Amino acid sequence: MLLIGMPWYYNPHTGGHKISPSDQEKALSDAKAFEEKASWYPKYHLQLRFKGQFCYIDAIEGSDSPMPLCRLRYLQDQKWSMAYFTYSNDKYTPCMINGNHTGTLAAAIAVCEGYLLD
Repeated sequence: MLLIGMPWYYNPHTGGHKISPSDQEKALSDAKAFEEKASWYPKYHLQLRFKGQFCYIDAIEGSDSPMPLCRLRYLQDQKWSMAYFTYSNDKYTPCMINGNHTGTLAAAIAVCEGYLLD
């Protein structure tokens, strides 16, 4: 079925841009600066992995296996959309960052801090 005349709308959970090496370095630097100021540091350390337009953020406690926190989608100029990792179904579920469709890497990590606070 072809729908003609359907309005276009913005969906920050689709598309994105491949994360360049310089943007990867910026993301790693931002994550390190955030974690060093956090109350859960040094118990947990953040690990970032990059694949295409995605940045996966995991938390590591000691020598344990990484604990997935979220997946960020790189949109432009350090603007990210976020999908929170839900353990009930082992999936990344799109969500907002502090009431916005996009945000900074630090704001996304702040949303995930509930997993890391005792």
